[in-house]
Formats: sequence, C-alpha cells, structure tokens
Amino acid sequence: MIFGNIEDWRYYFGKSEVFNEIFQELPKISTSTGNGEYRLNNQIYYKVMSYDTHVSPSVIESHKREVDIQIILKGKERIKVFDEDAVKVTVPYKEENDCQFYSIEKQSFTEFDLVPGKMAVFFPKDIHACQYAVEDKVETIKKIVFKVDEELFTH
Repeated sequence: MIFGNIEDWRYYFGKSEVFNEIFQELPKISTSTGNGEYRLNNQIYYKVMSYDTHVSPSVIESHKREVDIQIILKGKERIKVFDEDAVKVTVPYKEENDCQFYSIEKQSFTEFDLVPGKMAVFFPKDIHACQYAVEDKVETIKKIVFKVDEELFTH
C-alpha cells in the first residue's frame, strides 16, 4: 500500500509508462465527470463514483489481479487497511469481480484520511475498507478508482 501526495507519483513509480498514462488522464477528470466506468486501454480502466460516507463498518475487500489507485475529487473519507490476521474471509475470492470480502475479527489496522491532492494505492492482497466518515461527519464524496492489471507492475 502507498499513501501520498498525487504530485509525488514519480517518486513512487519513476518513469513508469503505466502511471504516466494514468496521470495524463487525471487532469481530464473533474467533479463534473459523470459517474461510471471508463477505459484507458486493455489493462487500465477507472471508475468515477459518488457516495455518502458512513460511521458504521464498511465493506472490507482485497483483490488478486488488479491494483487500485484511489483519488478523491471532492470531500474526504477515512480508509482502513487491515492486518491479515485481523479479518476472516466471509466471501471467498471470485475471479469475475476480482474481490474477496472479509469481516473484522480484531481491531488491528492502519487508518488514514483520503482527501483531494492525496492518493492511495492498494496492491493485490492489501485488505482495505473505504467509505468511513472522517470524525463521524457523514458527507457525499466524489472519487476515482483506477484499476490496473497487476501484470503491468511485474513486467
């Protein structure tokens, strides 16, 4: 997992063509971009979404094939990243949606607030939960989640 400033992406990923393509697309996306799924190429697509954050536990998930790059356009949300021994699988991995779901077994996690100007990168097996309200203040956020085929990171 990586959490940092969007403007520092080159420090994390160097001259990566994958990230160059993503960060060339980013200025074209704004709060007025419609919610939905958009494709950059065969191995990279992104989802623009709006939703209300909440105080109660969120969906906890991990992936095997795709890397998530999450960026907030409007609002803020708290994200939790769980230790593997802190969760229990509730829905086994399904290839068609590249997801496995969990429930909390013990309170062992790292949390941070994702706000405009920051990014969170979740690699396969990073167990994460989004959509938490910051300081219990529920708000509507707008967010982009880039989905990148994991193979692009290993070749």
